[in-house]
Amino acid sequence: MERLLLKGKSKEDIALIASLAAKMGLTVEHLPDEIAYTVQEPDALAEWGTLSAEQQQGIYDALEDVKLNGGKSHDEVMTAMRKKYE
Repeated sequence: MERLLLKGKSKEDIALIASLAAKMGLTVEHLPDEIAYTVQEPDALAEWGTLSAEQQQGIYDALEDVKLNGGKSHDEVMTAMRKKYE
């Protein structure tokens, strides 16, 4: 599966492009504003086969946790770490 990450300053422009993509028969998924990255499906990674079953399951569990509970942005984590270690 190929993916396209689309960023823009105008929600109206993004909505217009998403509407056009849906009319073309593409699957459209809106992500929260704070998510500014995409993650490859684990089994598509070249190194996937070199991981143990426990490591693979850990990655699946982590991805599921982020989907269910949300994640933190890089900036949030870095700010917290800087405060902790100042």
